[in-house]
Amino acid sequence: MSEFDYQWKNLPTKLIEYSESRVHELLKLTGLPREFFKGKFVLDAGCGSGRYTYAMKQLGSYVVSIDVSEEAIKKCREINNESMVLSIMDVSEGFLLFDFILSWGVLHHMEDPYAGFLKLVSVLKPGGTLHLMLYSNKTQKKYRAHREVFKTLSEPEKLNMAQRLAKKPAHVHGWYDALNPEYNHSYNPGEISKWFEDAGFTDINILNTSNININGKLG
Repeated sequence: MSEFDYQWKNLPTKLIEYSESRVHELLKLTGLPREFFKGKFVLDAGCGSGRYTYAMKQLGSYVVSIDVSEEAIKKCREINNESMVLSIMDVSEGFLLFDFILSWGVLHHMEDPYAGFLKLVSVLKPGGTLHLMLYSNKTQKKYRAHREVFKTLSEPEKLNMAQRLAKKPAHVHGWYDALNPEYNHSYNPGEISKWFEDAGFTDINILNTSNININGKLG
């Protein structure tokens, strides 16, 4: 079972429900206008239960959704038939090329995030847009000590710890997601900007640095 299955199966939250709020969130987080998404062929790479898949479909995109968690994909299929259990590292150039790729809070949980980045670039059309969110060095200190404790606990103890740390019940899922994964890489914005530059991106925009929220246009 994927290390992410538990949270997607057992920790529902209003923050990931399919609603118009997800549409507004997506537009705010990406800094892209509504009309950008209409008619786009999109990859939601690490879709979770599909909150932003839902948003992009509402905005008129055709979306392919992938995630390593079977439980996440079960939920995502409720709103998108084009959802599959697949790792970013198993994406190949046999895929059709995408106009837009979103990978929100995913690459930093991979063993080699940069290799994952290059995989995504390999299936992006020239002129296409890639949007990533990765952990920032400056916000991860508060999680590191908790993670060391978390990995020694039983499942009920892990849930109890996430519940204690969450200020609101709706945040339990987020805390679990931050503490449970095996890999939790973090970066400074300049490092990720250089990934984009070296891969030939232009119009690179860093929209937030508390988490590194960045997009760019290929070529």
